[in-house]
Amino acid sequence: MSDSPKTGATAPEEAPRVWFWRGVRAGVLSVQGIVLFAGFIGFGGLIRDVGFPLGAALLSTILVWALPAQLLIVGGFAAATPAPVIALAVGLSSVRFFPIVASIMPMIRGKSGLGTQLYASHFVAVSAWVESIRLMPALPVHARMPFFLGLSNYFLWGSVVTTVIGHLLAGTLPQALANGLVFLTPISFLLQLIRNARDVFDWSALLLGLALTPAFAQFGGSLDLLWIGIIGGGAAYAIGRWKRVRT
Repeated sequence: MSDSPKTGATAPEEAPRVWFWRGVRAGVLSVQGIVLFAGFIGFGGLIRDVGFPLGAALLSTILVWALPAQLLIVGGFAAATPAPVIALAVGLSSVRFFPIVASIMPMIRGKSGLGTQLYASHFVAVSAWVESIRLMPALPVHARMPFFLGLSNYFLWGSVVTTVIGHLLAGTLPQALANGLVFLTPISFLLQLIRNARDVFDWSALLLGLALTPAFAQFGGSLDLLWIGIIGGGAAYAIGRWKRVRT
């Protein structure tokens, strides 16, 4: 069975709600979604171990919607870090979403208004972005926004539910397993990027990012991801542009 959503000859006549539920269905069938939920099960177990309130953790999923940033919140809480410092760290970690949003919004916005686009931008997390880049180019333009909202809402609310499950299971899962589940998401993200790589720009960005990561993780401080993105992404763009000029 193909994991690509149906387009069909009658697609232009179908209501947005039809595409919304097709987005939900794509999320249900997505391996990326399974990995995401496994990570949030680990997150649920982690918050119980450090005494972080479940309600605050669920609110962080709904409002922040980025597991690395949520781990910063929990880690800051456990270390008794002042709230303004935690907020600054979360804000800096979220800078990486600017290029992700900029890359996907032209694909999904269609004729939707500014309010809808701003609402949709909140759901542009790594998992939703990876699956959208893979699935949505084959869809009619008018179907992409409702499809994306269906897919991303399934991921978001599924993460809320699996956080509760992880919290309830805390104490029954080995600590090493709970910690490992949290790190499934970045590993899966890397594998999906490799799977979706198509041209010299994609491969250059991946290889340069992997090559620069050890050095900047050691010496880049809290801005390591930002510097890796600027230097590696900039170099990959230059390589891709040079390749296009040569051909």
